[in-house]
Amino acid sequence: MPTKHADPIFSLLNEPQQEAVNHTKGPLLILAGAGSGKTRALTHRIACLMHDGVPPWQILAVTFTNKAAGEMKGRIRKLLHITQGEEVPDFGSKDGKLPVMGTFHSICARILRRDYEKLGRDRSYVIYDASDQERLMKQVLKEAGIEQSELKPKAVLGYIGRFKCEAVSPKEAAEQATIPRMQQIVRLYAQYQKALREANALDFDDLILETVRLFHEVPEVLDRYQETWRYLHVDEYQDTNHSQYLFITLLAQKYQNLCVIGDPDQSIYAFRGADIRNILEFEKDYPNAKRIKLEQNYRSTQLVLTAADGIIAANPNRPEKAMWSERKEGPKVVVQEVEDERKEAQEAIRTAEELRGNGVPLNMQVILYRTNAQSRLFEEACMRAGIPYRIIGGVKFYARKEVKDVLAYLYVILNPHDTLSLLRILNVPGRKIGQTTIAKIQAYGAENGMPLWDCLCNAQNIDALGEGTTKRIEGFVELVEKLRELAQHENVAHLAEHLLEATDMEGWLRDETEEGETRWQNVQELLSVMHKYDTLDPHTSLTSFLEEVALVSEVDALQDAKDDALTLMTLHLCKGLEFEHVMITGCEEGIFPHSNSMFDREQLEEERRLMYVGMTRAKTHLRMFFARSRMLWGTTQANAPSRFLDDLPEDVIERRSDDILSVFAWVSEKGRERALKGDLQPYRQEEREISVEFNQDFDTENLDVNQDAFGPNTRVSHPSFGTGTVLNRRGDIVDIRFDSGERKSFALSIAPLSPL
Repeated sequence: MPTKHADPIFSLLNEPQQEAVNHTKGPLLILAGAGSGKTRALTHRIACLMHDGVPPWQILAVTFTNKAAGEMKGRIRKLLHITQGEEVPDFGSKDGKLPVMGTFHSICARILRRDYEKLGRDRSYVIYDASDQERLMKQVLKEAGIEQSELKPKAVLGYIGRFKCEAVSPKEAAEQATIPRMQQIVRLYAQYQKALREANALDFDDLILETVRLFHEVPEVLDRYQETWRYLHVDEYQDTNHSQYLFITLLAQKYQNLCVIGDPDQSIYAFRGADIRNILEFEKDYPNAKRIKLEQNYRSTQLVLTAADGIIAANPNRPEKAMWSERKEGPKVVVQEVEDERKEAQEAIRTAEELRGNGVPLNMQVILYRTNAQSRLFEEACMRAGIPYRIIGGVKFYARKEVKDVLAYLYVILNPHDTLSLLRILNVPGRKIGQTTIAKIQAYGAENGMPLWDCLCNAQNIDALGEGTTKRIEGFVELVEKLRELAQHENVAHLAEHLLEATDMEGWLRDETEEGETRWQNVQELLSVMHKYDTLDPHTSLTSFLEEVALVSEVDALQDAKDDALTLMTLHLCKGLEFEHVMITGCEEGIFPHSNSMFDREQLEEERRLMYVGMTRAKTHLRMFFARSRMLWGTTQANAPSRFLDDLPEDVIERRSDDILSVFAWVSEKGRERALKGDLQPYRQEEREISVEFNQDFDTENLDVNQDAFGPNTRVSHPSFGTGTVLNRRGDIVDIRFDSGERKSFALSIAPLSPL
């Protein structure tokens, strides 16, 4: 293909990537398989636009994480030899040397900071994170007289999040609510939004929804941004929800220079509201769109790709693509059966240590699991083995109490009507303003229709408060007012230093214990982050820092980690990452695929995509574990191997087990013949003796049962679970609903089942 430019923009690209970079006018859909260099294609496309004379301020790129945006900026600077102008000096300015890049949330937050007043709202809003939302919902439930045992805050927030992802307002939700419970949730949705507004706060979903509302209600604002961003790019388009779709569609309306890039096979966030239809139906929205496939994989061996393709191929209605790699050779994918969850953890850690001994550092290895509940045994195994590890998905840095306390002060300095943050810091450090006093102040506020901050400012008028308490409250108000004044001419780092000194936070945190020292170190680390904003004006410095904190992701934090430690994380968090060695654990029916998905076709398809995502993180080594029995959530389960394992092509996998007698239970139909010929060998650890214990429930006579008798709707009997009905059958595996209501999956070759 002829190219428009010589190095460096085109020389490193393959032909489909060059085609994507060359197509700069009109809508473009790039179907980019795992590890196919989509970030490179996107980055070089933006560089090409700038090289061709498109001003940077006319280009917008929406990325999955702010970290990804930063990396893209770095690549563009290198490609075009840009030495300064890292950020646009002022949002919307035409002086910057780089385009605006960031997540939906960060971009919308900046739009609202600039234009929110046009909707009659205060631009000094605060952003509530998940823990803030939960605290607010608890307050809403309390005011509504609803016990948390009756309705959990997280459950209500889950419904509200889904409404917002679908861009459904409380009024619209009320029209759709037909059952009493949903009507109750919709009322709580309206009360929650009212409480947010009173606190001048927005949650993550509001950032996008309010921007869409701004575009709808103030057309001149939409027109300005359409004229500003004439070339739009959206990464990970398969993970966008409906409100994000509306935001992008409105921006692209005028010029239609919209490039979206993603992979329907990696759409795994439906539980967060992601709508795979956005990418599948892109060409319906833009009939003149060009479609380009990126099918060369630069990450994995062909064996890993072939195994992953075998699993994803079973999903219907997906655009076909054939991933290939120049790395033809490599170790086979290991499918390993173990006795139980403890053996699984031991084997995973042993394998990680073995590979470390062969030159694969721990930080290039990962253990993936479907649910957080599975992580504990891997942690314990790491500790016993004395190997360092990091868990992604534990307590985040910004969620630590001492960090949240400092942030709450900054939120109040920005917006004193942020009631949640006020309540958090009113007695931090201790000022002898206890819950009884706070209850009296809140009662006064309810009686007089006053927000908490106004009550505090008028503490002398609250008869229920004693003189000493009133003075302490006045001292707190005076402190906040002084810090608010400082915020007018000090950047966020200097402001925080004044705050820490004025409150003696150091003396309060450093209580001569190791934990106290760690807490103070965390606050010092927070100050380090703030210094990134030293060059901005005071107000922008404060708001930009608080936005970054609110929108930071765990994956960003992982990518910053440099120490050599084994990573433990859920499959949902691994997207966008890569490792030399990937171990996927818990590959059993009811765990992966998750039990919640077993009778829902769309959820089951997403579980399959999740497996595909996990497998394609592996560069060279991929190992998949399943256990014959597992203690999880307080009960021991003996589930069949995951149905996904049945779809693995036999020629790229190596099967291992710690029990030769179990091969009939887990070898696929294709491999059964090999096992009977003696080609299949059990896995034996080096220099370890294998002891085989016979399972008392194992009935060898059952191997001769006519398996054809176990079709769908067949009535069956099991000695432990009683009688039931076969729901469906996949090869050797049957799914049964027992009369007790339990649903189980069994391997016919070993399960003591009898047809009735």
